[in-house]
Order: sequence, then structure tokens, then C-alpha cells
Amino acid sequence: MSYLKKMRTAILIVATLVIFANVIDAKADDREIDLGGFIKVNAALTTKGVNGIDDASGVYNADLLFAQDNKGSRFGFNAKETRLFAGITQKNTPVGAIKGYVEGNFGVESNADGNTVEAYGTSNARFVLRHAYVEVGNDQSGRLLVGQAYSTFMDLKGAMDVLDYAGSAAVVFARQPQIRYTLVRGDTKLMIAAENATSNLGYNLVTDDQRLPDFVARVDYDPTWGHFSVAAILREIRIDNNEFDARKITGGVAVTASKKIIGDRFEITGQYIRGAIGHYGAFSAFSDGVIMTDEQGASYIEPTEIQGMSIAATIVWSEKLNSIVMASYAANTNKGANVMTLGTGHAIENVKSLHANLNYNITDDLKVGFEYKKLIGNLSDNTKPNVDRYQGSMIYHF
Repeated sequence: MSYLKKMRTAILIVATLVIFANVIDAKADDREIDLGGFIKVNAALTTKGVNGIDDASGVYNADLLFAQDNKGSRFGFNAKETRLFAGITQKNTPVGAIKGYVEGNFGVESNADGNTVEAYGTSNARFVLRHAYVEVGNDQSGRLLVGQAYSTFMDLKGAMDVLDYAGSAAVVFARQPQIRYTLVRGDTKLMIAAENATSNLGYNLVTDDQRLPDFVARVDYDPTWGHFSVAAILREIRIDNNEFDARKITGGVAVTASKKIIGDRFEITGQYIRGAIGHYGAFSAFSDGVIMTDEQGASYIEPTEIQGMSIAATIVWSEKLNSIVMASYAANTNKGANVMTLGTGHAIENVKSLHANLNYNITDDLKVGFEYKKLIGNLSDNTKPNVDRYQGSMIYHF
């Protein structure tokens, strides 16, 4: 994409948001407009690492799959987590409150290392959709959400605010189109959803052959002492090509809990995941299943069962200073069953991560932070990546 095309795209985005806000504001007084986002700039140094994508500021632990050899240190800057959103809430309609929300960031790069020669190594990230949904109703009668949002299987409480976004080894994380119903009664919230289904059966075998959506149910309990949730998912893994048709009904669970130890100064959060949850867990480090052949020569799918656990401590040192320390572990419970190789010839058997950061709030909207991360993997060919990563970030909310 040329420089002029980039400028036209950026101007178009800004102009659209301004026109959207002005038009809506002129229509009715019962509509609330919320435009905002944040700018996040990261600087990262990766050492002792296996880093096959040559990008010290890459975000996914599945990067371990690219392990080729023990490379030297890598340093990188990026601003690709920068985020924009537009929300509108219309009150007092015949169907209750209506909320529309659209959000995107610049998290997809146009090439492997995030650089482009056309601008002498400046970032070439593209604006991509994160959320786009409409929600109708209220807590008393129930809310109906239709569109793309965080999966109902994902409890945001378990996705800790570490600077190395998407760096935990074990938490549930997914965004996808869905239909969700939410009902709140006191401290308890019930959510049921039908969500877009995909099957990840290894390199170049991500399919949309499912006949059924993924069905998710979750219960949240939020008393004064903290938070507790249980989520369950039922899904079909399937591939239907010109050679064979194979399918398997499977599922998994996720349990999340947090406890305030010293008021708002110290909090412990933990999450446990288990089952054939594939891309829902551990940031797609594990496949949904593997294609096998029985004695009669017929193909079938053997689900990849995984389990993982994360535990984190949030510490508020002062009004301006806070920290998060988080440890995670995820493993394939059936060694050798993971076929998420991304063409490298090896897959992750287990992965461990440790994050420790220190964040300073310069103002209510401007924060700087420093984080250390240790990432250790055990691959199917007995390669054992061992990565140290040092990251500094500046985040400005607006």
C-alpha cells in the first residue's frame, strides 16, 4: 500500500467517525455517543530466544512453532495494538435500550516482520475489526447480543492486563460472531450463546465445514468478595473435502475465580481450562484435533485434549503505581496428538509463561509500564525454546 493510499484510508476513517457522531447527535436527545480508544506503543527486546519470525514485538506464543535455531537477541518497536471504537446507546425504545458498538485496532501486519521497505522500515500494520455488535434489552428482562464480540466462553476477568498482549500460555481468548442471551439476577449472571464454528486441524486445515454452531453456556457469580464463573462449550469438529468427510462432537470447560485479599490493594485471580477447546485456549497453540485412519482405511478425527492453568496477583502499591504477576501453564494431555505445526515439522507439547510488570499512571489517561516475560516451550521434536523478553509500553486513553 502506497503512502498516499495510507493517508486516504486514515482520513476516511476519521471523517466517517466525525460524520457518524454529528448525524446521530442531531437525531435525538436520548442517544448517547461514545468515541474513543487508546494509543499503545511498545518497545521489546527478546533474548536467548527461538524467534523464527524475527520480530521481538510479536505477540502470540504460537511463535514458538517457528523454532528453527537459537537466534541472538531481537529488538523491535510497534504501535499495532492502538485501538479505536465507536459506541451508541439509544434509550426508551419499544424494545428497551439499544446499543451498537464497533471497535478495531491495527494488529494485523502486511508481512512477517511488520516492516516495509517503502517507508524505510516503518510499521505497515492494517486496521482490522475486533468488535461489531448490537445489543438489545436490559438486565431485568434479559439482553440479546448479535454480532462479533468476545466469546461467551471467555471470561474477561481471567484475561489479565499484562503488557505483552496475548502472551499468556493458558487463558481462554477468542472473538467471533455470535448470538448471545444474558440474564442477570442479583449477583448471578447467566449467558447462553451460539457462536461461529471453525475447525483447526493443523497447517492449512482450518475449515468452515461445521453443520452446527459452537454452543456455549456460562454462569458468573459476583459477590462482594470477588468473582467466580463456570463456562462450558459443546462443538463439532469437522472436515469435508473431496477426499473424505470426518466429524466429532466434543467440548470443554473453563473455570475462573478471583478473590480480593486486601480491599482493592491485592487480588488473586486464577483460571483452569480443560477439554478439546483448540483455538479457544492458549492463543491457538494447540490444534482442535488430528485426522486419523482406522483399520478399514476410513478417516476420523481424534480431538486434541488440553489442560491449562493460570494464576495472577494484582498489586496496587499506591494511587499511581501497580503491578501484575502472572504464571501460566498449558499442555497437550495426549502427547503427540497436537498437529498445529504451521509447516515447521514440530508442534507444542506444553508451554509455560511468567509475566511480571510495574505500571506507573502519570495521569488518569496516560500510563507507562515495564514488563519481564519468561516463555518456555517443549516441542514435539524435543526442542525446548527458552525466551526472555523485556518490554516497555506507553498507553494513552482518549
